[in-house]
Amino acid sequence: MQPDSAIQPQALFQQQTLQIDGDHTPGTLQHAPGARRRLAVQLAEHRGWCALQDLSPDAVPDWLDAQLAWLTAPQMQTALAAIPHHPSVLWGLWLPLIGLIKAWQEQGTHRPRLGLAGVPGAGKTTLGRALHQLGGACGLRPVVASIDDYYLPLPERAAAMAANPFGIDRGPPGSHDLTWLQQSLDHFAATGQCEVPRFDKGMAGGRGDRCGSERLSGNCFVLEGWLVGARPFSPGPDDPTPTAEDDERDWCSRCGHVLHRYVPRWRQLDGLVLLLPDRWRHSLRWRLQAEARQRRLGKGVLSSNDLERLLRCFWASAPPHLAFEPSQEAAIGIPPVQMAVMMDIRRRLVNVAPGAGVQVPRNTC
Repeated sequence: MQPDSAIQPQALFQQQTLQIDGDHTPGTLQHAPGARRRLAVQLAEHRGWCALQDLSPDAVPDWLDAQLAWLTAPQMQTALAAIPHHPSVLWGLWLPLIGLIKAWQEQGTHRPRLGLAGVPGAGKTTLGRALHQLGGACGLRPVVASIDDYYLPLPERAAAMAANPFGIDRGPPGSHDLTWLQQSLDHFAATGQCEVPRFDKGMAGGRGDRCGSERLSGNCFVLEGWLVGARPFSPGPDDPTPTAEDDERDWCSRCGHVLHRYVPRWRQLDGLVLLLPDRWRHSLRWRLQAEARQRRLGKGVLSSNDLERLLRCFWASAPPHLAFEPSQEAAIGIPPVQMAVMMDIRRRLVNVAPGAGVQVPRNTC
């Protein structure tokens, strides 16, 4: 991966940082009126957060008291303690997202289907766990599926990715079982149930393979993954990067075309949420941490060189400034980005905004 460009994901947001102290946990706030008032002020002063919550600044203290009334229950405190997170993620992402899903339900979308897009390592799996724990207390029963679980079995996937100049056989457009994904979305919409495949990244020496399936049921569906919602695109002369080789440019063009196959699946989603790092290169560090956890579990892992090549392949296969270009949403019928968040290298949420007007900057990885 090359050094970050001068344009960073901050371009998505107004120049306003969401500052939430590390001690602003529900348990602490319950017994600290001063800290509770400070958090209310921090939230009320952030225009993007208030817009997402559809709250006036004056209404934030009452909203905060209402959240603490159920977040401080003993069983909820135990659940939150089991999911490592900074308080900014709870107040700036998890609770607003639950509010968004519930608003869809109240507006008549019986079983909302949400796309959650984010760079590798941004915390999408952790967010899924939080939705199960927190959403359950709010009447939500989420089905959380990863686009990674829909990878084709290894032999088919390897054949589909044979032309990949990076030597990567999972991740890019064309490596997913779109027929099964369509069935999952259709069956969930009709019945609230669906069969979801399972994929183990530790199998086959770290290449990963399908390891079965699971039948799930609920009243909302969340499809998460770095590719979710990516639009078809036509690369320009500097894509995927100005220094890319000819075979990498050819691959980028191929992937932009293959994404047309994904559009019918994205059209079934009610909206998208976008998770971004404040520096693109954070994704490499986050994935190295994930591989270290795989190693401790005794599973196959990728070397740092292989992992860097994997991420370079991801960026080249769906350059963010092309694949998530909002102007294409209406033209091809893809639901819009409803919410965008930005995180620092420690996965602390530092900004949040409604999706309207989102512009994703160029990534040089």
